[in-house]
Amino acid sequence: MRIDKRRFFHLDWYLVICGLIIFAIGITNLVSATSSMDGASYNLIIKQLLAFAAGICLILIITYYDYRVIAAQAKWLYASGLLLVILVLIIGMAAGGAKRWISLFGISLQPSEFMKPILVICLANMLYERKKQNAPLSLRDIGKPLLWIMVPVILIVKQPDLGTGIVVLLTCFAMFWFVGLKKSTYAVLFSVGSVTPFLAWHYLMKPYQKMRVLSFINIDADPSGFGYHAKQAIIAVGSGGFFGKGFMQGTQHKLNFIPEHHTDFIFTVFGEEWGFVGSIVLFALFIAFIHRCLKIAMDSNDELGSMMAFGMAAIIYIQFTINVLMAIHLAPVVGIPLPFISYGGSSLVSTLASVGILLNIRMRRYMF
Repeated sequence: MRIDKRRFFHLDWYLVICGLIIFAIGITNLVSATSSMDGASYNLIIKQLLAFAAGICLILIITYYDYRVIAAQAKWLYASGLLLVILVLIIGMAAGGAKRWISLFGISLQPSEFMKPILVICLANMLYERKKQNAPLSLRDIGKPLLWIMVPVILIVKQPDLGTGIVVLLTCFAMFWFVGLKKSTYAVLFSVGSVTPFLAWHYLMKPYQKMRVLSFINIDADPSGFGYHAKQAIIAVGSGGFFGKGFMQGTQHKLNFIPEHHTDFIFTVFGEEWGFVGSIVLFALFIAFIHRCLKIAMDSNDELGSMMAFGMAAIIYIQFTINVLMAIHLAPVVGIPLPFISYGGSSLVSTLASVGILLNIRMRRYMF
């Protein structure tokens, strides 16, 4: 395998450095978040670092091949990802009332995380073929892409993993908006979208998911039950004040008042220890990172690269936004990780795969 040295010169170092800073903050925050876990902290940190190393290796592989070559294999990527999602329902490992993981060669994987970048690649490839006519897309144009999206989404929600299903749907609809649809298509999608919550409430959502929505509307309705997560998260973030309590000085998570404080609610740990000022710095880093992703989408040589880059940016933006809003009770509690920050090997590798695609697109702007 011959390495083209031009890649190092055309690497988007702004994106790389910004991402590394956010990850460094994340691993530091994880040390504090897991410090009260009775000896489990070391193992979790090592696993997260190993996942990061695996993600870096994946970036090297992804950037070696032209993103157009990767997009041409979209159907195979989709089939592989879908197979893993189906295997979860058959031989998956159950934990916390959900079956979302499978074990391959002794490694636990969450296939739904890998479907995020895979679906972006597939959707971009299909929309690119239809967009060649350079006109807004009709409902007929997006019919097949919608079918490809809904099959894995339904399987993921069935696990149940409502959070990932929401991220995938929002990302795909953001890509539809980016490509451009006819007004009539927007009207149909809006009409369907308006009745979807009603259908989901009565036919898809499980009782505990409904209670999370109800506790979001009225957090005091069940403060010791389904509203407990949100109530404690607000207390933790609010107790950080303006400057925070300091690194390793947070009390809410150390006393285990906040469940899942090293995964979905990890922002509460950061908010408590670094306060309002620290949170603003973290937000600024994420905004800079996402802005760079969007710039890559705008500067791409072709529409395929633009669509893929925009989709990857949307994944990171949507997860970041919902996770933070969830932590401060501006969104219902759902299982969505904070990119680069939350503990979870599959989530981290999936995010780094998205970064690999972004770097790939940026490089090929200068390489032919």
